[in-house]
Amino acid sequence: MFIEVIILSLIIGFIRGGKISRFKGVNFRRMWILILALIIQYFLITMNFVEELSSFESVFKFTRELSIISYILLFVGILINLRYRSLWIVLSGSIMNFLVMILNGWKRPIILEGLELLGLEDFGFLLEQGKLPLYTPLVEKTKLAVLGDIMLVSKPYPFPHVFSFGDFIICLGLFTLIQEIMMLEDKKTGSMVQFDFMGR
Repeated sequence: MFIEVIILSLIIGFIRGGKISRFKGVNFRRMWILILALIIQYFLITMNFVEELSSFESVFKFTRELSIISYILLFVGILINLRYRSLWIVLSGSIMNFLVMILNGWKRPIILEGLELLGLEDFGFLLEQGKLPLYTPLVEKTKLAVLGDIMLVSKPYPFPHVFSFGDFIICLGLFTLIQEIMMLEDKKTGSMVQFDFMGR
């Protein structure tokens, strides 16, 4: 869903008269920290939904450690760039996802009915057996269940998925961040430093 939001925000930014070239002048400090955090989180999520789960068995036992590392990197990357107001929204959504994982054994509670709507019944079966390392079924005893993956976007939407309220807030933050950058005045972007990947 994050990719769709980014594309939508870029389109709306163009319609509003924004320029994608303004990303060149944005001063994101230590960009590599955010990129690494997102890569780890994307990998952790994706490996739960591949056909051959056995291919990742050696990685599964480190799911908690990788999750902790990814969130530390994510929070550091966001905190050092909080001069962009939209990142406060992204930070809020990330904290929501972080909290629900901490309180549920470092797993994301997900509604089983959501997997069925997505046509992922096989993964729902694995989830019930506790074989998906990043997820746990959302049940009555789930803590902060309202922050679990309980929001559904089903067909006819071409990319049906299940997501959390934290994910929704993060998407809102990404959307507004792109708008914030694309609508910057040229004189401001011209005086800004380019993406700082390695820091000083």
